[in-house]
Amino acid sequence: MSIVVFWMEPTFEPAHARFESTELTSALKFAEARRQEGKRHVCISTELAESVGKPGVTAVVDKRLPDGHVYDFDKSHRGAGPSKT
Repeated sequence: MSIVVFWMEPTFEPAHARFESTELTSALKFAEARRQEGKRHVCISTELAESVGKPGVTAVVDKRLPDGHVYDFDKSHRGAGPSKT
């Protein structure tokens, strides 16, 4: 899969640049440069195979992943305010 950086030119013409999946750092720097130039609607779109899991691998049953590893990550504390204890 590739990485694509999209942005809008001042003439409201859409533009894009394509990067290989191994060029994430370059794509991020390129996107930041477009922002610094004042381009609008700068965004990156990708589904890198090494960063996007296969369907079903995120299933957690009884705090275990499909491969048997324990999964005990809990983000319930985020945004919940101070502890009530």
